[in-house]
Amino acid sequence: MNAKEDLHLEYPFAYEQLEAVGGHIVRILHDRETTASYQAMDAPSQWTLPGLVAGVRRQIRYERELAAQWYPAGDGVPIVIDPRVTSGLPTILGRGVTVQIIRKRFLAGQDMDFIARDFEIDKNVVEDAVRYGELVAA
Repeated sequence: MNAKEDLHLEYPFAYEQLEAVGGHIVRILHDRETTASYQAMDAPSQWTLPGLVAGVRRQIRYERELAAQWYPAGDGVPIVIDPRVTSGLPTILGRGVTVQIIRKRFLAGQDMDFIARDFEIDKNVVEDAVRYGELVAA
């Protein structure tokens, strides 16, 4: 079963609000004759997604039911992937500075305090960016 064809959406998993229930990825179905129910995505006439989606789902922020921002390092870390900013490269929230630029400057020998002052961001954010950049580059 193809979720794109079944839901008649170009990017169904960007539109659908997914939930994790008992180790399954599900979506809430609303039917005029019944109350809301869950539909597992791992049976015939349903969809299959890897369990990883459940964790990623919590890192996504939606706008008008469309996935708009992804916080790949988790809540509390101001690194965001937003296709409207730097074409979706990981950036520092509200600054537009890419993780890649911060990492390159750090690897070139610039001090974290200097980078933080230069971009007017907290030193902890620079550390988060360098750590995330290392993880992605590995």
